[in-house]
Parts: sequence; C-alpha cells; structure tokens
Amino acid sequence: MKTGALHREWALWNQILVANSKLLSKTKNMATAPVTATQNETPHTSEHDDAFSEKCTTHQQQQYHKIDSPYCGSAMKEQKVNGDGEGDNQLPTGFKRLAGSPVFRILLLLIPALFYFTWTIGNTSSLPNFSHNCGGLSNEPSIPFMKNLPAVNPFAALSNSSKPHEVIDIPYFPDTNISSPVYTQVLLQESFASSWNRPVLVKYTPPPANITYKKVVLTLETTVNGVQYDRLVHIYLNDNEIWRSSTIEPAGRLTHSFAQRDATMYYKLFTQPGDLLVQLDNLVTPKLTGAFNITLSAVYLNEEENLRTSKHPDIIPLTPSKYGSGFPPIVYYPDSMLSVSLPVMNFNTTELILLLTTSANAAEEFWSSNLLDQYKKAFLSHNRHFYGHGSCRVINVFVNGIRVHTTNPKPYLFTGGIAPTLWQSIVSTGSFNIVPYYVDLTPVLPLLWDSSAHLEIDISNCIDDDEKAITESGIGSNWITSASLAVWEDSSIEDSYGEVETFDNSTAIKTFAISPPSSGFLTQIIKASYANSFQTNITYTYINGTESSKLTNYTNEANQTSLIVITKFGDTQSLISVPRSSYERLTLDPETSDTLKTYTMLTNSSMVTHLDFLSDAELEHNVYEKEPNAQDISFNVSLVVKENTGAYNDAKPLFEIISKENGTAEFTISAHGNNHGTGSMLHNYSYSDIRGRSFTRVALAENDEIVYDNLTDNST
Repeated sequence: MKTGALHREWALWNQILVANSKLLSKTKNMATAPVTATQNETPHTSEHDDAFSEKCTTHQQQQYHKIDSPYCGSAMKEQKVNGDGEGDNQLPTGFKRLAGSPVFRILLLLIPALFYFTWTIGNTSSLPNFSHNCGGLSNEPSIPFMKNLPAVNPFAALSNSSKPHEVIDIPYFPDTNISSPVYTQVLLQESFASSWNRPVLVKYTPPPANITYKKVVLTLETTVNGVQYDRLVHIYLNDNEIWRSSTIEPAGRLTHSFAQRDATMYYKLFTQPGDLLVQLDNLVTPKLTGAFNITLSAVYLNEEENLRTSKHPDIIPLTPSKYGSGFPPIVYYPDSMLSVSLPVMNFNTTELILLLTTSANAAEEFWSSNLLDQYKKAFLSHNRHFYGHGSCRVINVFVNGIRVHTTNPKPYLFTGGIAPTLWQSIVSTGSFNIVPYYVDLTPVLPLLWDSSAHLEIDISNCIDDDEKAITESGIGSNWITSASLAVWEDSSIEDSYGEVETFDNSTAIKTFAISPPSSGFLTQIIKASYANSFQTNITYTYINGTESSKLTNYTNEANQTSLIVITKFGDTQSLISVPRSSYERLTLDPETSDTLKTYTMLTNSSMVTHLDFLSDAELEHNVYEKEPNAQDISFNVSLVVKENTGAYNDAKPLFEIISKENGTAEFTISAHGNNHGTGSMLHNYSYSDIRGRSFTRVALAENDEIVYDNLTDNST
C-alpha cells in the first residue's frame, strides 16, 4: 500500500473497480434485455435503450482505462520501488553526512523562507476551502431511470430508529429565514444506494398560478446509516446545475444533516415546468454499507431577494447533456475539455454573467499539496506518495481567444477531507453549498451582438502559463464542471452599439524548489499573478428616442502563493497557501473619463496545514491488534483556513464576511477497517451588510459533540 499526504483509504479503489465492472456488464445487457416498468418507474423505449447503451458503454470502457485516480475507479498503476527513485542518487559519503547534518537542514529552511517572505511582503491573507468526492467513473453515466415522487415513503424504516447524530454547517452566506413560506413542495424523496451512474429524473411543476413569490430556497435533508464516504450531490433543472453539495460521513452510525440554498438566481427556471435531475453517485458494498436517504424540497417566499433586487436573469445552459435530459450536464475536465459557443445576444442585454461550477476531485482533490512533477516520487522509497503538477491552480476564461477572467479555485474540504474527525459534528464552511464562480462577461458584450463567440475554460497549474516553460505539465483528473449563462435585459432599450476599446492581460509566474538527494527534505514555492483589464464603450438607444452612453473599465486580478516544506522523507509536511483576488468595475464619464461610480469585490484567503505521520511508538493508544504484515496509517494534523470577502460601492461596504476554522486531529486508517481518531474544530464567523444586518457565530466541536454554538445577532 502506498501512503502519503492527505490520501484517502486506498481500499476504496478495489471496491469501485468491482462495482464499475458490474455496471459495465449491466449496461451491455441493457441494450438487449427488455425493460420492465415497476411502480413509479417509466419504461424507456427500445430505441432509446439501444442508442444510449451503446454510446455509454463504449465511452465507459475508454474512460475506465483513462482516468488515473484512486477515487474514481481506474486501475492503480503500482510502481516498483527499488530504492533508486528520484532523490535517491548515490553521493559521496562526505556530502551525505553534510546533507544529514542539522546545520545544513536549517540553512535549507532559511533559503525558502527568505524567498517566501520576499515574494509575499505586503500581501494580506485570510481562507480557502478544500475538497473530495468523485462525480463518476466516466464522463457520461449509464441509462438513468425516470421516477415520479414515490407513493411509499422510503424513510419509513428509519422512523423507529434511534435519534440520529446531527451534523450541521455554518453557511458562508447567512441562513435564509424560511419560516413563513407562501408555498412548499417536496421535489424528490429517494434512497441512493448502488446509484453510481444512475441519476434520478423527475418532472418539476411550478407553484399554482395564484401563488405570488419572489424568492426560491431549496432544502436538502440527508440521512445515512452505517459506513460510507462523503459523496457529491448534483441538482440540475433543465440542464442547469442549480446546487452542488457534499454529503456527510456516517462513521458507522445513523447520521442526519440539513442544508439549504437560496436559488433565486434561477428564479425563471422555477416558473416553468421542467426536468429535475438529481445525481448522487454512491456505492454500497459489504464494507461500505451506507445508503443516502434524501428529501429535496423547494420553499417559495414572497420577499425580496437578498443580493439582487432587480429583474431576474434568463438562464441559458452552456454544458447541456450530450444524450438528453436524463444524463448529467457536466464535464469531467481535463479528460473532456470545456469549449462551447456563446449565443448571439440581444441588443437590449445590459449584463452577462457566466455561472461556472467546478470542484476538484480524484488526483486533484488536494491540489494545493501537490508537488512539481520532478519531485512527486522523491520519497516513494520511504512509502510516501505524492501527486504531481504543482500546488497552484487557476481557472482562466477565454472568449474568442482573449483571456477575460482569472479565478482562484477554492480547495473545498468535505467531511472526509484530511481527517474525517475534524468534521464529525460541524462540516467545513462551504461544503454543503458549492457556489458557482461569477465571471463577468459584460466587458465583451459587443462581440456577441452580431455573431456567436467561442468560450473556453482552462484550469491551469500556473506553471504552464509561464512563458519560460519548456514542457507542459498539465493537471490531473478530475474537475467536475458545469456552466450556465445569466442574461439581464432591459425591455425599454430598442438598440445599442459600441465596442471593446482596449484590453490587456499580464501573467507572472515564479517557481522555486529544492530537494537535495538523501536529505529527506523538500521545499517548494510557487507564486502566480494574473491580471485582466478591459475598457468598453456602449451606447443604448431607448424606445422613447433617448440615448445613454456608458464607458466602463473592468479589472480582474488573481494572485496565489504556495509554500510546501517536507522533512523526514515525507513524514512531516507543512503547507501555506495564500490566494487573493479582486474585481473592480469603474463607470466613467464618456467625455472626461472621470470616475462616476466604482464597484469592488475583494477576497483574501489563506490555508495553513501541518501533518505528521506517526510511528507506533508515538501513538497514544493502539487498541487494534495488527495482523501479520498489516499496516495502519496514523497521523496528526493541524489546520487553519480563513477567508475575508467584501463587496463595496464607492468604498462603502455592501457586505463583509470573515470566516475562520482552526482545528487539530489524530487519525488512524486501520488495516482492519476500524478507522478511528480524535478531532476538534473551532469555527469563527462574522457577517455584516449595508441593510444593517450584523451577526457573529462561534462554534466549537470536539469529536462527536458540539461543545457550544453561540450566535450573536445585532441586526437592526
């Protein structure tokens, strides 16, 4: 067994492989076997079955050998270790003694520290978020099944069970008060057991015509019993992903969670009948026994939306399913590229936002701890395995080959992330609500009036964007990605004209790494800076004959600094990641170019982790006897994640959020499957906005209990 930084239990690989082979066999048989309709199940026509089974089976066989991931089901490529891996070159005895001396190691530590503080001086910092979960073994699932709302409640068996363990979250955006809805409906009740590549499709029906509502909030209740990994939940409406969430890990007991998401951005989708698809890829095996029982509901409220009080946008899917409404409209990047055509825009379009949802999984789950390719095997001879491609990631958005935006992705931490005992009572902020990245495409609106444009999403490792790079490293599998377009129009506008007057891009990448042979030491520093700026001049002609000219400057910056220090041949690992981003929109006087109005969005984040693998002698307890040649993996970890975000109009804050998580854990991955450990996590959160709402929340969780959860609401 290979072990290393932030890795999952590798035994899941074999279980996924077995399950995937069964799915492939089953999919082949479905092309010829008759489909029998059961209660609440709508049969497919034979034409549908034959066509889609052939496509999906062929693609699954290709992807089965293509995706190299411990979590998403490819064959693990074991590497023979003979003690001559990278970093193990033979050196003169005198140099070996020098490399192993304390003075030499101290000097090596001072060199990267000097580089780090030189590069980051003046930078303010504060939180990201980490991530797990596999979205599928291949880019397209096997044939889904259509279900209406079940006539029999699948949760009846749980009604007489013991009280479940409750897992809560502290949402990054404040909870919406849903205590006074004008209408509520259950959209789906389903048990997801062996549901890998089997999403559930139901028909969505909007509220009756006599119901008046302005806000839509989705709620998700999840109950799971036994042993199971955290999974991703994807919710799509008419080919648009409207919510992505992680699930809880039950840790061998009945566990319950409740989450909600303000979906008012997709308001217009909820006003019409449509197809609602829910994807929760799960496997149930003799060892992974947990089935996720979910209740998805929609709550409609007759009150103003929090963030946007103007008209609701039209939503256009950009990554629709290739095979129809029953198949998830997502892309597994980079195995499949995200390159689409943007539609021609109407002349009365005033704002254009790309809603991009993506999260890193499989070999990219903990990308912020990945090493440069030449060092990923440096400690393999000491049973420490790392992924490559470096520890920096950015999302670049191109329109007609022009880079229009760069975003720092969030490294989400889900309930199995790093050490599951960190999240047994309170999940990491954001893990129940993976919000889309908002990419402003309004600067290139003049390019879309007369013809369609080409949109391309590139998730880069930063080092490939360095103009000095000789060879490309790329990234690993896989980033589960979907995209939609939000379009605002003004019916009082009859015509418009204008142009993109100027645009400019700049990129600066610095990389430093050192790992002296036989020293057991490695330091890696990557610093990346991206900037994109546009000036757009647009004149609107209104129906009443008047005109209005708008000169706007748009500037987007994304900066990221990563420092990794590894000692003791991989047994001790420290990470500092500092991503910062800013977006500024200046409305200028068309005649004088004086600034009339400013809008600014700032995000300063940081993540600090320290991980120590423990020997048997260092463990405080070892309650499980080991079998011959069995190997437990035990480690201590400390973690601090922060994020400060604010939006400002003319320097006046619209809202400000400060979030911090600080925790420690000891965890053992047992050779007997009896994983165990301890953990504590302190959550600090504060929120304020222009409406006078202000509150703080401080919560401490230790092991299975919430010690306290204090909320102070100072709203006026």
